[in-house]
Amino acid sequence: MKLFSTAAALAKLGPDFVFRTTVESDSAPDTQGRIQNLSLVGRGDPTFCGDVPPPADSGQSKSYQCIALEDMAAQVRARGVIEVSGPLVADDTYFDFEPYVHGWAAEDLVWGYGATVSALAFNSNALRLRIKPGLKLGDLAQVELYPLANYYQLENNLVTAATRSEGRVFVERLRDPMRLDVWGQIPLNGGETDERVAIARPAELIGQLFRQALQDSGTMVKGDVQVRQVSRLEAASAAGAPREASPRVVLAEHDSQPLREIVKLTNKDSRNFHAEMLLRTLARQMKQRGGLDDALGVLDEFAQQVAAQPDETVFADGSGLSRDDLVTPETTLKLLVHMASGPFSDPFVDSLPVAGVDGTLAERFKGTRLQGRIHAKTGTLEGVNALSGYMDLPSGKRLAFSIMGNSHPLKETRAEAALDQIATAVYDWFSHRR
Repeated sequence: MKLFSTAAALAKLGPDFVFRTTVESDSAPDTQGRIQNLSLVGRGDPTFCGDVPPPADSGQSKSYQCIALEDMAAQVRARGVIEVSGPLVADDTYFDFEPYVHGWAAEDLVWGYGATVSALAFNSNALRLRIKPGLKLGDLAQVELYPLANYYQLENNLVTAATRSEGRVFVERLRDPMRLDVWGQIPLNGGETDERVAIARPAELIGQLFRQALQDSGTMVKGDVQVRQVSRLEAASAAGAPREASPRVVLAEHDSQPLREIVKLTNKDSRNFHAEMLLRTLARQMKQRGGLDDALGVLDEFAQQVAAQPDETVFADGSGLSRDDLVTPETTLKLLVHMASGPFSDPFVDSLPVAGVDGTLAERFKGTRLQGRIHAKTGTLEGVNALSGYMDLPSGKRLAFSIMGNSHPLKETRAEAALDQIATAVYDWFSHRR
């Protein structure tokens, strides 16, 4: 699915497309530096306030701030704004408010790979959860969130168990969306684990962080933070009407990296969140609407352009997390051939993991004759493994391939090994053809 989403984004938006986040007001500041309102307007940048590296040790700052937000706050102050007498609006209306997708499992929504989709994003809408065993048997484990340690009310009931006992860690966000329950047991010699958990209310969080950044830069915000979103019902009722309000004064802006770099992040590391954000952006740019149905319509149209037949694809999301997604290997080959011969071949191929070198293929094919010769996207769900991309043959020719395994009982490592054996056999067969 990420192959289709990223290919469509490159083809429809272009590799130099950038995501623009702005700070806007209804008017410029008066002679005393006052304005009535201020809006932080998101437009789907999946890298905004980008991935924060884990702290070197457990001693971490509890007052993390995003560099992009600090920069925009400084721009606002440089424009002469000293006071905002009304609210600070976190404007999340660029996309329809559809944070999740039909076909995603309930348990997916806790984790970073099932993070909320929003036009205003923070740290890929996920926090990292660091877990370490306690100092002795029976102690509670050490559990902490970063970069925002206090975002959730953290209920830690994870017990340190005997050495070499089975570790069973459960993380839930069921009874209260702002409470994170961590429980189970972790062996004394279990070492440290690092998980990503989804942020419950990303637009609100971004608004609060920006309010603090403004105040740190010398701009006082007297009003509350308000989140502005558009439901599916509201979007349907306003169909055909322009989404943008009357022209406003732009007081600050932040541009993302070019799309070619974001597509590379999406495919190299198989980032679900980035793929979903790209898909919604396609809808907004192509259809002037930010809903999932519109986005899937754009994807269907693109599939037809690569010669896919109507019964060869069923698209439910942009990342492949939904079990409702269905794509045949033959159609995947059509996509690969189309992209290899088109104007966006280089950024598309460059975005794919390289065997034994980087991304999700960094540890596969290492030290074999295929190292560096495969550029391909992995695909993994429980009981499902796929590998699709390109092989560079000794003859100098490039071969497109797609291998998919569904509903198998194998553990992930054994399934990957089976796919790698198939890929090696295909490579060897074509390498010896005259």
